[in-house]
Amino acid sequence: MADFGFNEHHQNEIINYMRFARSKRVLRLKTIDSCFEELKDSRLVEETFTADEVREMMDGLQMVVRGEVEMELINTAHTNVLLLRQLFSQAEKFYLRLQSDISELENRELLEQVAEFEKTDFKTINKSQINQETIKPKLAPLNEGGVSELLNKASKSSTD
Repeated sequence: MADFGFNEHHQNEIINYMRFARSKRVLRLKTIDSCFEELKDSRLVEETFTADEVREMMDGLQMVVRGEVEMELINTAHTNVLLLRQLFSQAEKFYLRLQSDISELENRELLEQVAEFEKTDFKTINKSQINQETIKPKLAPLNEGGVSELLNKASKSSTD
């Protein structure tokens, strides 16, 4: 399995997100396919067309497909914001401040690694392989004093 440097729980979270993203992508592609099928069924009933008629059909199809793609890109951006919101909310419960490097989002090498993971390892992973322990809905905050105990453990492990 491709190693992104995460523990098993976080690796499974990535897999769950990729499944979600793939299902949304498949649905949107089906919608785009239906735009083409609708044009074929409704407008391509004659044997020959003038150049103006073809242009009109292509312009209409372009508008529909552009609208579908734009809607999906907007929806994807909003979905990613909701995902970040969940992560930041969990981090703030532990007084953590997460940072992201936006430039890494266009790192070709990393994007190719993710694409390779999706093509190979991700497809071979079975849902039953995802440990039930790793599918917890939310990170629960620690009790009073728990944060300092957690920080002490982290500092001890980093000094070892």
